[in-house]
Amino acid sequence: MKKHAKCLTAGLLLLVAAAACTPHGDAVPEEILHYDTPGWAHDVALESGLLYVSDRQGGYVVLDRAQGGAAPLTRAPVEDVISLAPNSGSPLLAARYEGLVLVSGQGRVLARVVLPDIANAAVTRGSLGFGAYGLNGLLVLRIGEGELSIVSQLSTPGWSHDIKLWDDRALLADWDYGMRVVDISRPELPVEIGALPSPATAINISLGESGGKTMAAVAEGHGGVSIVSFDATGRPSLAARHSLGLRSSDAPHPEAGGWAHGVAWCGNYLFVANWKLGLAVLDVTDPRSPRVVRELPTPGTSLGVKAEKAADGSILVYLADGENGLRIFRFR
Repeated sequence: MKKHAKCLTAGLLLLVAAAACTPHGDAVPEEILHYDTPGWAHDVALESGLLYVSDRQGGYVVLDRAQGGAAPLTRAPVEDVISLAPNSGSPLLAARYEGLVLVSGQGRVLARVVLPDIANAAVTRGSLGFGAYGLNGLLVLRIGEGELSIVSQLSTPGWSHDIKLWDDRALLADWDYGMRVVDISRPELPVEIGALPSPATAINISLGESGGKTMAAVAEGHGGVSIVSFDATGRPSLAARHSLGLRSSDAPHPEAGGWAHGVAWCGNYLFVANWKLGLAVLDVTDPRSPRVVRELPTPGTSLGVKAEKAADGSILVYLADGENGLRIFRFR
């Protein structure tokens, strides 16, 4: 694929904050950057002034937001990078068959943990790494100076595809077996404390807030997207679902049509990477009654999405659009 970058507003990407988002009115999109990665853009991660794009065939790409994304640095220490945790400039990669891989800021491989099956997602917190590792379930790692060691492992009934951390809990998207909630207050002894079934395939999770309470959104393939609330102990319950017009009985990985693969919660909005249908935007001002306010077709296969607030009050949405690379939209 031909690599190119187009920036319509130089330096705009620097104006990003991690605060909660409150857009004015329904979302209106403006594309501000398109960057065609070497292979398939699969997921996006944000840290400080850098934007990381996991690339299935090209390792990962780092974009400098201070320069409007116009100065990409490509790192390709391993193949088939599904997602990554930036980890203060020394990323922890989830690289399909190469496992969980710690690399330096220059892209040099420092350490690996390789188990049978597919490493799908990784997050870090301090000196700990957490992986959603397919049939192996949850993996907890100790990150040392150029070292990775296994602290614990918790098997799950399904195929762990994503992980997010919330206080002393890990939320796992466990494919056919919904979302699992795991107590990680003792990393050496993780304990599942609750689960929420999915009508299809639980693929990706995003945390949000409504009424001062933490909630979650789950991308569920042909099941659409679910909104999840938690009780005082962290156990999940269903607040609402939106099918996005999809049929939960359809098979995964369709050649055409939608399949909710990624989700990002920002203030009163959910942004859903909806496979061959592009980006869906839902208003969740009332999380018990989500409504679609916009559907934005894209040329690629929409796989991963992140969203955050810009200094001007708009929302910046970063979409990993598969074979079409990275697309960045501003919603007002």
